Amino acid sequence: MRLILVRHGETPWNQTLQYQGHAPIPLNERGREQARRAGIRLVRSGAVALYSSDLPRAWETAEIIGSHVNLQPVAMPDLREIDVGLWEGLTPDELYQRFPDHMREYDRDPARTVRLGGESYAQLQARVLRAFARIEAAHRNGETIIVVSHGGSIRALFCHIIGLDLANFSKLWLDNGSLSEIVRGRSGWRLLRMNDVAHLEELVAEGGE
Repeated sequence: MRLILVRHGETPWNQTLQYQGHAPIPLNERGREQARRAGIRLVRSGAVALYSSDLPRAWETAEIIGSHVNLQPVAMPDLREIDVGLWEGLTPDELYQRFPDHMREYDRDPARTVRLGGESYAQLQARVLRAFARIEAAHRNGETIIVVSHGGSIRALFCHIIGLDLANFSKLWLDNGSLSEIVRGRSGWRLLRMNDVAHLEELVAEGGE
């Protein structure tokens, strides 16, 4: 079994480094072009199913990809980005200014610190693994599945796959519109490629969660 994981295309808040969480932020024009190029690249993937977070930025990405690979996306809320609570709409600098005590706790224990009114990375990982188990149970060996999700959600899954402690979560990076891939073989799941942006050329730009 092969899972191709796509980070959603760029949004206006990715450009301004604002935390999005579950906010219904749509793609911008560059994000739609990233999704279109990802879809074109996946035409020959042989995918039999397309799953997506139901948040607008991921769902729009999945619909664009689906139009190229002739698949209708299936909504899976457990694939959503981490719920950032009161972090929503703020930049990292603003967080440290407004919530210095909370951010000191976050820096001390990034995996288990719950965002104010939101989730922790550990809670996010548990949720994403529920979605992963459902997808794995629904498909056979040899099948290719496309999953459209978020930078945080995909990295949480990768930490599980490669046995990386969530404290190192932020050391992994995924660009908007990037492709990553995990494959299940006789020895279990392996990370085959990560943050493949060969199809994006000049459309790669660093953004926030």
